[in-house]
Amino acid sequence: MNKKMNLRVLTLNIWLAPRDQQKRDALLLKGLEEHDADIVFLQEVLRTPERDAFQLVKENSSLHWHHASDFADHASDFADFEWPLWGTAVGTRWEPKSITTHKLPAADGPYVWEAVLSLPIGVDMLFLGPRPSFNFTDEAARVEQALFVTELEEKRRQEAPTIIAGDFDAAPDQDCMRFYTGKSAINGRSAAFRDTWAIAGDGGPGYTWTTDSPWVARSVTDGQGLVPNYVVQEPHHRRIDYVLAGSTVNHLTVESVINSSKVVFNEYPTASDHYGVLAEIELNALDKPTAWA
Repeated sequence: MNKKMNLRVLTLNIWLAPRDQQKRDALLLKGLEEHDADIVFLQEVLRTPERDAFQLVKENSSLHWHHASDFADHASDFADFEWPLWGTAVGTRWEPKSITTHKLPAADGPYVWEAVLSLPIGVDMLFLGPRPSFNFTDEAARVEQALFVTELEEKRRQEAPTIIAGDFDAAPDQDCMRFYTGKSAINGRSAAFRDTWAIAGDGGPGYTWTTDSPWVARSVTDGQGLVPNYVVQEPHHRRIDYVLAGSTVNHLTVESVINSSKVVFNEYPTASDHYGVLAEIELNALDKPTAWA
């Protein structure tokens, strides 16, 4: 059995807005084919009579796809907008050994995917896909949710480094992301996931939701998008989408090297108002733990 492999992980918020739906769907499918990821985590995946985005990707991809709907609620900052019911979808190269969702702490019904995958190198890997609270004022909830996710990871951790990916709705300097990446402790707890962009990005800011995108600029300035222009103002730039990899300290029988992390789906016209993140991680299953262990 080959004990080395490259793992490609993609996360993308595909945007629930109806604007240029057919053109954007075509760009989504083209990008999924080109990037050829082993794990794909999609957010804002509508399943309505007008647009069944889950069925679209399921019918046009060889990955194993699973979908969950959000527990719909009206966020206080957007009380004048009737939110459609959206969801998230996970696509994996290998049929999961187990897959489920767990409700995260918060009134607005966020949750986290849990999938255990058997990799071709003979080890299992845990994937977690959070869909946290999204309002600017929800950082306390996102911190509580980060504690939940990391506690779940400790209980379900497998041999290969855990992957946590998604739209976290938080910039790198916010408390929840500082906790995930080992820059701060919360309630006597700490974690140390590797931010693939910080390690293997191109050295730039890596913005994934920015008014540099015409989709975001139009939503902010013309008041016709899903982001009212009283919530953010132009210019606006944030890195809020991530692929995180488990600490090498917690996975001593599988060496892992983050070889690249790229911002993708970032050339207009593109499939979404978000840009995606594609990370490539080299894995090497060892016969015994590393010597320093």
